[in-house]
Amino acid sequence: MLNNLDFLIDGGQWPPKDEDEANRIAEHVLMRQIYNGLHDSIFPRYAAYLADTAERQHKPKIILDWAQLATTTYLNLCFGKPIEIKTPMKVIPDRPDSQVVIDASRYGHAAYEVTNQGIYIINPENMYLVVSPVYLQHITHFVIFAKFKQKNDEGKELEYIKFTIHSKGQIQHLLFELRGGKLSGPLVLNSFPAFADIVIEENGVQKTDVDDTLIVHVQNALSSERYYGRSDYKPSVLSLIESLEISFSERDAVQSNFTAPTPVIPDSAQVFDHGLGEWVYRPGEPIFTMPGDVPPSLMVWDAQLGHVEAAIDQKMDQLLQMLQLSRVLLAGKDAGTAESGTALRFRLIPTMSQVDKHARAMEKAIPKVLNLWSQLHPPVIEISNISVILKDGLPVDQIETATAAQIWDSLGALSLERKLELQGFKEGSDAFNQELERIRGAQQRIAPAEPIIKLQPVLPVQPVEQNA
Repeated sequence: MLNNLDFLIDGGQWPPKDEDEANRIAEHVLMRQIYNGLHDSIFPRYAAYLADTAERQHKPKIILDWAQLATTTYLNLCFGKPIEIKTPMKVIPDRPDSQVVIDASRYGHAAYEVTNQGIYIINPENMYLVVSPVYLQHITHFVIFAKFKQKNDEGKELEYIKFTIHSKGQIQHLLFELRGGKLSGPLVLNSFPAFADIVIEENGVQKTDVDDTLIVHVQNALSSERYYGRSDYKPSVLSLIESLEISFSERDAVQSNFTAPTPVIPDSAQVFDHGLGEWVYRPGEPIFTMPGDVPPSLMVWDAQLGHVEAAIDQKMDQLLQMLQLSRVLLAGKDAGTAESGTALRFRLIPTMSQVDKHARAMEKAIPKVLNLWSQLHPPVIEISNISVILKDGLPVDQIETATAAQIWDSLGALSLERKLELQGFKEGSDAFNQELERIRGAQQRIAPAEPIIKLQPVLPVQPVEQNA
C-alpha cells in the first residue's frame, strides 16, 4: 500500500511500484469489463470453450449480464422515488448519485469530487489511495491522474500526466512528462493552456479554505484487512456466471442439431466430384434408389435435455442467492402476479437488505457533499441541517397505510401535514397548501363554543353564638 507521495518525483516509476494498488486497479478493470458484458474475452474457461472447434463448429456465444442486472436492480430500488432532501440551501446542486451507486456496487467504492464548477465522480481506475501507515482505512491523500498528449514546438507529440492530489484543506497540482515509464518533471503547470487559469502557490498547492478533503469516499462492504470496499461481484458470483454461460451455449449447440439433421442416403444417390476427388451427395438433387438400397431418411440427434435444464436451474438459483436477488424481480415464474407492497417486501427481504446497505451509505455521503459545496459557495450549511431520505419505490398497500394512520391518529401522534402526505399530497405543493388551508378552515368553522358555567355566589358564613 502507498503510505506517502514519494512516487511523484522526477525519475519515479509509472505506474508506481506498489503491489496492493496494482492489484486494486487490475481488479477494477476486470469488474468494469464484467459490468460491460465482455465475458467472452475475460472468462478463461468460457473463452477456451468458444475457441475450441475440435468437437463441433457451432458454439453460440451467450452473454448473461447477471452482474449488471444486480447492480441495476440495487440502483433502481435505491432511487425508486425522487430523493427527499431537506435543507435551508436555496439551490441544491446536481450530483452524480446514480453513477456513485453503480461504482460502489461494481468496484467496491466510489468517490465524489466537489469543485467550484460542480460535483463530479472520479473513476477509481484513475485514482491512487494513499493510506496512513498506522490506520489502514484512513486515507490521507486521493491522487487523481489523467493522461493526455500534446505536440511541442517542434511538432513532436509527447505524453503527459496531470496529478490532482486531494488532502485536508488543499489540492496539489503536479504535471509530469512520461518518458519510457518514468516521470519527468514536475513541469510548470500554467504553461499549458488547459491549466492556465488554476491559481496555485509554491509546489503547485491550491488552498481550498475548507477544513476537509473535497473528496467524499463512498465504501461498499469493508473488512478489517481492506482499505477499500468489496465489489458485489464476488469470485463465487463470477465463477457461476461463467459456468452458466457455458451451459447455455452447450444447450443451444445441442438444440441447433435438431434444425440440421444428418441425411441418410444410399450409395446410388452420390455423384463423383472431380474437384474434391470423392463421392458426395448434393442436397436438392433427385435420389434414385436401386433394389436393396437403404431408403433415404433424416437422422435426428435424440438428446435428452432434462438433466441439463435441472443443472441450469440449480445454478441460477444459487446465483440469485449470492446476488441476493429474488425471482419476483425477474419475468419468470412469478410474472403476471399482483401482490401488495407488504407481501412484495417480504419476498424481497434479501434484496432490500443489499439495497439498504447502498442507500444508507448514500444518505450519509450526500449531506457531506452538500456541506462541502456550501463551504465553497456560502452560506455554509451544517451537516446537521441537511437530511436525506431515499425511498425504494415499491408499491404501498393503501389499506395497511390507512389502518396504521388511524391507530397513530387515535394516539394523537399524527400531524395534519403527515396525514396529507399519506394521502399523496407533496409537502410544499399548491395542492398540499390548498388542502391544508381548506381543512383548517373547516375545523375553525365547526369548533364548539366555549361552555358558559355560572356558579352560585358564596354566602358569608354566620358565626355561631355559644351560650355562656
